Amino acid sequence: MIHHLLKTVLAALLVLSATAIYAADFDELDKPPEGAHSGQMLLGAFFSIGMPFGDCMDAEQSFLDGSYHRLSDETVKAFEVSHLFFSIGLTFEYMPFDNVGAKIRLKRNSVVQKTNFGAQYANWRGYLYKDLSFYLGPSFHLTTRKRWDFTLTPMIGYAFATYHAAPVAKNILVEDVSGDRVTGDNARSFSALTYGAELNCTIYFSGGLFVAFGCDWTRMNCSFGKPFDITNPQDVPTSRVYFDGATSGTIDAVAFTLTAGYAFSN
Repeated sequence: MIHHLLKTVLAALLVLSATAIYAADFDELDKPPEGAHSGQMLLGAFFSIGMPFGDCMDAEQSFLDGSYHRLSDETVKAFEVSHLFFSIGLTFEYMPFDNVGAKIRLKRNSVVQKTNFGAQYANWRGYLYKDLSFYLGPSFHLTTRKRWDFTLTPMIGYAFATYHAAPVAKNILVEDVSGDRVTGDNARSFSALTYGAELNCTIYFSGGLFVAFGCDWTRMNCSFGKPFDITNPQDVPTSRVYFDGATSGTIDAVAFTLTAGYAFSN
């Protein structure tokens, strides 16, 4: 029920955004940049890259701690992994007042896991977390009608996500003596509230173009529903359980963000 309601709300927001853009005065695209001001709309695309942390990252570390992998040349390497956060998406903002706007963001968040066996060896990658999410929030602008601007935007949203516990270890971690692998179900799909904030410096150019760069913080709440039943085969004889049987966790990500788009006046 809530999924259908949220999808309807998202569709309505996208229609309203398209309607506002259609009503914009495109003649202003030929004029010099006016900066942020009342009646302005900003439509753009963004890309983010950064570092994730939180108890889900700690669970990965605890599950793999002390494990090893035997490579093709019989070299034995500690099974260590690193993580990187990526997001791409679209953003739209309407400013009903000088210095204050209302922003919508549609995002695709991903946390990628990679083994650290060294540059001279093959390394494996897998997605620990992926979602499709949307955010709403007020945007506060420092300047009015200037070529540069600083904005702060706290946001709250909803995410439809998939989490794969120990995605690389599930495929390649083997207990050498018995040949046992990581077994059990390591995938969970869920939906949950998400929130964060972004701080940007925006530069306006002639023709309506703007470029914004800054940083954002995102809190991704993971609701697994039930504990994971995967175990580490190298943790003999206790068979270490993933996340100590937890049914929820969090991923925080701090990232550098680059946005490019066009500003339209109402």
